[in-house]
Amino acid sequence: MEYYVYHIDEALRLFGEDKTLSKPKQISLWAKQLLIHKIKEKGLQFDTEINYSKEGKPFFVFNSSPQFSISHTNNYIAIAFCEKSIGIDIEKERKSKLEIANRFFHPKEAEYLRNIKDLKEQSRAFTKIWTIKESYVKCIGTGIANNFKSFYIELPESTLNQIPEIHNNSNLVKITSIYDKATNLFISICEMIEN
Repeated sequence: MEYYVYHIDEALRLFGEDKTLSKPKQISLWAKQLLIHKIKEKGLQFDTEINYSKEGKPFFVFNSSPQFSISHTNNYIAIAFCEKSIGIDIEKERKSKLEIANRFFHPKEAEYLRNIKDLKEQSRAFTKIWTIKESYVKCIGTGIANNFKSFYIELPESTLNQIPEIHNNSNLVKITSIYDKATNLFISICEMIEN
């Protein structure tokens, strides 16, 4: 598994900007361009046409490996590669919103967040749970809709960089979850253990 995080200034330098696109569409285009750029940089040669499953998981049409995942937030783009199914999510710290947790998270996650009284710590836990959940559903290819409540993330008691656990999941994944102080990004990657 490999992953890369880019500031959008790097994409702008490499590919320029299409002024006809909205910022979200431009960032999405840059993400695909960075993906293809990294494929070529690694010396891989194949048709890099991308399509999407009905749930929205991207894949290379003419090559089953490597598999990849893309995420972007504000001014950052992340790409992950793996021989097996993979999902990545990056987020700047989000303010914890218990109404969102109550609506979309598993009840155990919402309860966990309600029990954190320090708002800064609650926001960090909220963001970490969100990124792990999103990277997991990207990895297994189900998408976010109606799926976030079906499993829950258990965070370790001590630090932000310890490995959390996923419960009620039928797919075994390896979780990488870090907080990058330099960029203030939460980065979570789920890699399928068995395809």
